[in-house]
Amino acid sequence: KPSPWPEVVDPGLYHLLEEIRADFGEPIFINSGYRSPEHNAAVGGAKNSYHVKGQAADIRPTRYQDQKRWQEVLGRLKIIANRRCKGGVGFYPTFVHVDLGPERRWNG
Repeated sequence: KPSPWPEVVDPGLYHLLEEIRADFGEPIFINSGYRSPEHNAAVGGAKNSYHVKGQAADIRPTRYQDQKRWQEVLGRLKIIANRRCKGGVGFYPTFVHVDLGPERRWNG
């Protein structure tokens, strides 16, 4: 079944991701974007997840196999996301969550 991504994703998320990518200066990988309610429940997502609303993405750098370099690049991505995103930003060991909800920050 084709992904409903283009129809259900808030255009504001596209703009946010492009701002982050432009500042980052290289491609970013989207680990998770829109989630159906069923998929969100299956992966243990929050009941009122912004992923289900098409207003969230989990992102990471696309390159760097070396662990030290990976952490440096991921750290830079976290700084950029924190600066660019006016909504929610979650900092995780291998990715950054960004959403269009109210402003908040957390470590996961």
